[in-house]
Amino acid sequence: MHSTKKHIFSFVFLMTLGFALLAQIGGQGTYQFLNLPTSPRAAATGGYFVPVKDNDESQVNANPSLLSKQMDGRVVVNFVKYIGDVNYGYTGYIKDYDKLGTFSLGINYFNYGTFIQADETAAILGSFSASETALNLGWGYKLRERISVGSNLKLVYSQLFQYRSVGAAMDFAGTYFNPEKEFGASLVVRNVGTQFTTYAGVYEPLPFDLQLAFSKKLAHAPFRVVIVGHNLTNKNVWFQNRGDVSQKASLFNTDSVIAGPTGNWGEEIARRITVGVEFVPVESFTLRAGYNYQRQQELKLGGDSKLGMVGFSLGMQVKIKMLTFQYAYASYSVAGGAHLFSVSAKLVELKRSKKAETEK
Repeated sequence: MHSTKKHIFSFVFLMTLGFALLAQIGGQGTYQFLNLPTSPRAAATGGYFVPVKDNDESQVNANPSLLSKQMDGRVVVNFVKYIGDVNYGYTGYIKDYDKLGTFSLGINYFNYGTFIQADETAAILGSFSASETALNLGWGYKLRERISVGSNLKLVYSQLFQYRSVGAAMDFAGTYFNPEKEFGASLVVRNVGTQFTTYAGVYEPLPFDLQLAFSKKLAHAPFRVVIVGHNLTNKNVWFQNRGDVSQKASLFNTDSVIAGPTGNWGEEIARRITVGVEFVPVESFTLRAGYNYQRQQELKLGGDSKLGMVGFSLGMQVKIKMLTFQYAYASYSVAGGAHLFSVSAKLVELKRSKKAETEK
């Protein structure tokens, strides 16, 4: 029976991957909020998950194979203060069912804020809002002592002014983690799915992504290194930035010369990799930092002269009794970035603590 489950999962995984390879990169699809990091840990180490089996509930939305029975009964709330009035987040609850595996139920939401509604003559007609929501059902299962698999089913509802869309997406993930050597590796296929109803009669692809991540904690130092490869199936991840455009002037004309990916393998590889590091001096406290080269190159202003902290991220984690707090800051431009917050706890422990305080 155990072998049968393994073969079924492998078959579904490979079949789904084959269809998903036709997907396209961001900017050419819909439901882009599904690929934004909701976990402060992920954001702090470059924007993607950390392949470590240490019961971090904030990451299961991005990698369901990190679910474990030790998370049973835990609840997590992730909140992100994004650019301007935009905010988004994820709230979930985890329950273990022994032989069936570990399940998570959560909501991923994205609020674009309030906009002024005006007609072609600039007359103010009122205001409107825009938001997107995904109901997430996750599943994680331990195949072997060091190997686990998982999947997410996401039902998406998007409302952009008077336009609405409904769709579904699935994630498939596998993780290998060796606790003795503190080495982890994960392969995740994200957002395989379709729209059921479209905004204006045109079907758009979902933001598919294939991610391969590695983590290794140093043997004699409290540091963990994280390397994540993303957009691994997309032929071109190059987005033209004004900083990549230079002027070539002559006596008679001025031509724009656009730097591009043609033949530049180093640039293509660098834009697909993020790096991060975690400093863990004690179990209850962690400092984090990360670098996302693609983000830096796409969002820098004025070429390399105004980089600031664009592409860099910082974060921390503190455990106090039954609560775990996380924070991260990810820089998106010289004007600012995103602040990510997370708190998680076991509901039973919270109830016991509340009861003990009441009895005093």
